[in-house]
Amino acid sequence: METRIVLVRHGRTAWNLDYRYQGRSDVPCDEQGLEQTRRAVARLAGWRPEVVFTSPLCRARCLAEGLTDALGQEGPVVDPRLTELDFGDWEGLTVQEIQERYKEAYSRWRLAPFDSSPPGGERAEEIVGRIEAFLREARLDRFARCVVVGHGYSLRVLAALLLRAGRCGCVWRMRLDNGSLSAVDLWKEIPLLAFSNDTLHLHLPEDHPPLPLPR
Repeated sequence: METRIVLVRHGRTAWNLDYRYQGRSDVPCDEQGLEQTRRAVARLAGWRPEVVFTSPLCRARCLAEGLTDALGQEGPVVDPRLTELDFGDWEGLTVQEIQERYKEAYSRWRLAPFDSSPPGGERAEEIVGRIEAFLREARLDRFARCVVVGHGYSLRVLAALLLRAGRCGCVWRMRLDNGSLSAVDLWKEIPLLAFSNDTLHLHLPEDHPPLPLPR
């Protein structure tokens, strides 16, 4: 392994609990989300990443800042291109409300989220373009160990680009729970999915030592 990129989804928010689309809304973690954040930080700190990148939204940034504090680093690299998709007219609505008001559009988007967009929201080409720009400029392959903290949709786009999967529907089928860790290894420029949706650290007893990351 030459480079490992760990993708971390932020801790739970009240809107996640309600199945409410939050996108660009700057919703903070709820009590459980803060505990998920603490546990993810403890596990990642033992791995000692060289650099931490994060979305500017507070639910992601609090995890990234907690990690750099634990590592004694100056702070994470905050990049607005890692923010979540703008869900437009769906922002702030629950899944049930969206299904009732936008049934056909929502069905199309769920089946092919890289080929359609929420009404009034960010187009798939736009989020793909900004994540591509982030990857070009961040040059993650400079590091042996790096962390990217983000969101459900934006991290799936990032994973698809890292794995050179394009618009492959299987990437959208990746489960990314709140507080979960996933990783892509770059081995001699060949991308490999190392593990996905690891949440073991969220289910251990309080006094259990932090788990190492999978090899």
